[in-house]
Amino acid sequence: MRRRGQITRRVGQEHRQELARLIKQAAYSTPTWRVWDDLMFMGAATIAQCFERVQSREDEYLKRMGQYDKKTQALFPQMFAEIVEALQQEGCVDVLGGMYMELELMNHWTGQYFTPDCVCQMMAKMQFNDTAELIEAMGYISVHDPCCGAGSMLIAFANECQEQDVNYQRSVLFVGQDIDPVVARMCYIQMSLLGMPGFVIIGNSLLYPPLVNRQHPECEYLYTLMYHVRGFRWRRQREVAEKWLVPQTVVNETIGAEPDLGGKRL
Repeated sequence: MRRRGQITRRVGQEHRQELARLIKQAAYSTPTWRVWDDLMFMGAATIAQCFERVQSREDEYLKRMGQYDKKTQALFPQMFAEIVEALQQEGCVDVLGGMYMELELMNHWTGQYFTPDCVCQMMAKMQFNDTAELIEAMGYISVHDPCCGAGSMLIAFANECQEQDVNYQRSVLFVGQDIDPVVARMCYIQMSLLGMPGFVIIGNSLLYPPLVNRQHPECEYLYTLMYHVRGFRWRRQREVAEKWLVPQTVVNETIGAEPDLGGKRL
């Protein structure tokens, strides 16, 4: 098993290296951060448009793609394919976060530095506790990261679910939020490709915490395929109708928010 894991990681690293090569190739006349930003936007838009067609998102996609020549345009599907292959090989690992740091794309002005995978894994284990019992009692749990970055914390929790024989695709609602659109889309792409039910909110977590059964008009919401497949929309609506939600805390009442996401929030 150990050797198999080593082989899997090595193959995954090969896909990361190919992705880095393609990005550098596309960045011959464009800053690397711009290529990465466009790749994340177009990748996230391609997935999100499958469930909810938004014309402004389609227009922005075409505008961004139109900035590149035909030869460079052809590189973007190849880049996305390498992301898919890397996640396929490595499993529940923050591939895009690692690439983001490796390419030195982090925003120093906002103090970005992604949490190391080992710390995320430790926190996931600490939070797991009686998760299986809660799922059996309540149907599902919700896990929310208000400053999700590329989703390393959420991915680590999904990985811990696998290790504990908990089917996260059926029993866990993942919610990520970040003020930085680039990293929020990174999180959305990885959640989507890893089959994690949930959604990502692009917006300020302090001003616009998640609401029950409705959205902040100031934020952008991106829903994964498994959110629809596993029926989390109607499951949350049923909870609201039957008043199963936990009462708001004093802090939440103070800022006028409704952050409870249903199930048992960790």
